Amino acid sequence: MAQKQISEMTTEELNKNLKLMRIAIAVISASIGVMIVSAIVSYSKKGFSVFTILPLMFIPILTMNIANMKKIKTELQSRK
Repeated sequence: MAQKQISEMTTEELNKNLKLMRIAIAVISASIGVMIVSAIVSYSKKGFSVFTILPLMFIPILTMNIANMKKIKTELQSRK
């Protein structure tokens, strides 16, 4: 299923997506935080492993979601 462009969405859809985006960013941020703590503990006990670099793999996902949220906010502000 193809996603609509931001400019083609209704204001109601944009508000809904903005709310979902905020929740997703919070969940991803919390997950990265937990992974960082577990990576530090794992590194101190076992040394370097895949869990040490795992949080770094999720940072691009977080930045993409933040960029998309900013685009949605900009579109909403331009409609007011």
